[in-house]
Amino acid sequence: MKSMKKLNIILFFLWCILLINLVKVNASPLTSCLSSIKGQTVYPNNKTFPSLILDENLYVNYTPSVLIYAANNQDVQTSINCATKLKMDITARSGGHSYEKYGLGGRNNVMVVDLTNINEITIDSKAKTAKIGAGNRLGVIYDKLSQAGFLIPAGTCPSVGIGGHALGGGYGFAGRKYGFAADNIISMEMVDANGKLLQVDKQTNADLFFALRGAGGGSFGIVTSFVFKLHEVPPQVTSMQFQFRRSQVQQLFTAYNEVGPTLDNNIVLSVSLDKDSLSIDGLYLGPAKNAKDAMKPFLSRAPKPTSSNFKQETFFDSVVTFSYVPPNDVVKPKHHPYFFKAKSFFVNKGLTSEAIDTLSNFLSTVSCSTYALFDLLGGTANIVDDTSSFMHRDSIYGIQLVGSDWKNKAQGDKCVKELNDFGKNFQSKFTSYFSYQNYIDRDLDDWQTRYYGQNFNKLVDIKTKYDPNNLFKFPQSIPVKG
Repeated sequence: MKSMKKLNIILFFLWCILLINLVKVNASPLTSCLSSIKGQTVYPNNKTFPSLILDENLYVNYTPSVLIYAANNQDVQTSINCATKLKMDITARSGGHSYEKYGLGGRNNVMVVDLTNINEITIDSKAKTAKIGAGNRLGVIYDKLSQAGFLIPAGTCPSVGIGGHALGGGYGFAGRKYGFAADNIISMEMVDANGKLLQVDKQTNADLFFALRGAGGGSFGIVTSFVFKLHEVPPQVTSMQFQFRRSQVQQLFTAYNEVGPTLDNNIVLSVSLDKDSLSIDGLYLGPAKNAKDAMKPFLSRAPKPTSSNFKQETFFDSVVTFSYVPPNDVVKPKHHPYFFKAKSFFVNKGLTSEAIDTLSNFLSTVSCSTYALFDLLGGTANIVDDTSSFMHRDSIYGIQLVGSDWKNKAQGDKCVKELNDFGKNFQSKFTSYFSYQNYIDRDLDDWQTRYYGQNFNKLVDIKTKYDPNNLFKFPQSIPVKG
């Protein structure tokens, strides 16, 4: 009986081995190549696949060949080696907020390495640094850092992934005090086109350190982690909100143009304008009494608000205030998909009254719901850093123009054409030549110069050095020579 049982066990194991071999024989080259991946691999025939490629923008949609939820650096290396071996396109997805879905490759049939599970956050309170995995979302980062008494300057949307955000600049409500997120990167780990894990900082691969901090969103390799410089959270901050009559727009921008650049660097402001309303959101990195004093030069020149609010709170509570999502969606970020298209501009000398009228009239007549945001720059954000490829350092404010919420494809196509036509004309007449690469725009002409300025040719040289066969590419990636 024992010998028969032993024989059955042996036969069972032989059958398992045969079954495994049959699976390997019948598996596609892609599934075979990725078989050693420790994380999850999800293919288009999986019933969960459609929900996993749904992110913030519903206007553009692509279907990858596979989603690889990398568990560690080795999974990223394996994925890259498989892409090279099988001559497949590959891209990284950190958060899924690329306006043109370049996190899915910007086209179909791309191998997507999703970094969601590379999400460690290790804080060194003594050194005031944090190692942050590239799969983290901003809401989680703000939550964990603030619990330890720290912050990094970054954006206001909790579900944005730190990877693409920081590599393309990364601006937010601490930007005039502490600069862009990219400015606060001390070092990175990146897997290159050969599947090699590189250390990147000012001394090691310094040319790549320059390229990644401003132009690194997917063109040079897959960044898997960052070390950031941390800043101590103030004991209290003050969130500020002001409402104005829309007819006061000219007077408000006179104050914004003239007084905005001179304001205390603890202040960041963002003007919002649509066809019906005019308002300002702002943050002061300090208590309400100081905030009111610091805002006096601006408010004395601005029109009288119809309402104003100075709310003293913790820094993390201010993150919740300006996220405009339920508090639980800040600490556990998720996408809120909708249809939209965005344009962006940098303004160096302040918009003229003619420019304000032109934009105001457009917002009143465009065929879909459209608004403009004007983020006050200056302070530390405008300090030139020769170790960074981020070149937008001389602007008073940046503009984001967003059209959204159309009801069908025909209306959406019409709205996007109106935005594109208006944006091209508006930029040629009233703003600087440049646009913000984090508000990536597939329809932008001469994007090479508008995003990267005089750094573009240097970026091409660095790209050619680290990725000569152009493995990492998407419709607006840094190209190689020739």
